[in-house]
Amino acid sequence: MNIYIVSQWYYPEPDGRVSALAEGLVSEGHNVVVITAFPNYPRGIIYEGYRIKWRQWEVINGVRVLRLPIFPDHSRSAIKRILNYASFSLSLFFLSPWFIKKPDVFWAYTPFVILPTLWLKTLFKSPYVLEISDIWPDTIYATGMLKRGMLTNTLNSIAKIGYKYASAITVQNIGFKTCLVDRNVEDSKVFVVENWADEKIFRPVGYDNELAKRYNLQNKFIVMFAGNMGIAQGLGNIIESAELCKDKIDVHFVFIGDGACLQEIKLKSTELGLENISFIDRKPINEMANYFSLADVLLVTLCDDPLFEITLPSKTQAYLACAKPIIIAKRGEDAKMLSNKGCALNCEPDNPIALAELIKKIFHMSADERAHMGECSLQLYKEKYRKNKLVKKMENILRNVS
Repeated sequence: MNIYIVSQWYYPEPDGRVSALAEGLVSEGHNVVVITAFPNYPRGIIYEGYRIKWRQWEVINGVRVLRLPIFPDHSRSAIKRILNYASFSLSLFFLSPWFIKKPDVFWAYTPFVILPTLWLKTLFKSPYVLEISDIWPDTIYATGMLKRGMLTNTLNSIAKIGYKYASAITVQNIGFKTCLVDRNVEDSKVFVVENWADEKIFRPVGYDNELAKRYNLQNKFIVMFAGNMGIAQGLGNIIESAELCKDKIDVHFVFIGDGACLQEIKLKSTELGLENISFIDRKPINEMANYFSLADVLLVTLCDDPLFEITLPSKTQAYLACAKPIIIAKRGEDAKMLSNKGCALNCEPDNPIALAELIKKIFHMSADERAHMGECSLQLYKEKYRKNKLVKKMENILRNVS
């Protein structure tokens, strides 16, 4: 098949689902073209080695990539974020038709590309599959980026149009499917394809002594958060938990990554005078397993909002594949599932006291008990989140609509 993927984000940006899908489909013998923007997420700064121009073609791991102009931004300014999304949509509308050919199917990632993808679908008379990684506009309410009003009503209308004209909709968990069906989307066109982690990248590796020395993390109990540091992650609660764990002198918190809230939490940790926290800049995805090797427990946190009860952050699968114990601070069936499988401890969100108690609980576990939690994590990954199996599932959906 000739498959066109439409996504605002793509490698080298830290969005493993789209690049893993594209490369997985290429390995199955398909021709894949990704239409994306010039990389700028999560800092809102164009990556080194790139500069914005009308178009740029490149080939990454067998995938042809067409990059189009965008207004780079990932600040907390609602106006700038709207310009960021809108500028890429305009590029898709007016530029992409000149550079592409008729595909067998389009696969569109997130509602922000719905309208231009519908335009491409009409021009080329090709079906499209819509991937829903967040429920819009609910996610905007949950993060406080925008309040209910004309703009969010418009986003809701666009989402409904996208659901109506998609040949199929893929979601990452059963909670999202239930939510869409409750909004009158046909049950038969919604398919659950769980998020995955690429086991060539995320895998158990031995403790990296050199890395520990580089960041002065030797002989410490490491509590690690890795990934996007945005509003939704509720990172202030981790800082408050770190303050509550000051009495455990061996417990040390490590943040890896960046995002809109990074400077805010750095300032908060400084104001509290915390010396048990380290911040490490975002690292290439293929190095993360070595960083995870330093962690005694990995954190998954989200703010306390009903939407996040049906959301499982994509970092979770990477944590599982690296065979690490997890603390997950969120409500919902997926959090309970991880706890029941023995790979995670679960507490309510936005509760630094409860989070600190779980950190201390894992701190006081024996090494064998923590190792067993890690083994349970790896087993769950193998049962539910292996990349090859899930890419095959997506491929079958694309075949059936093309």
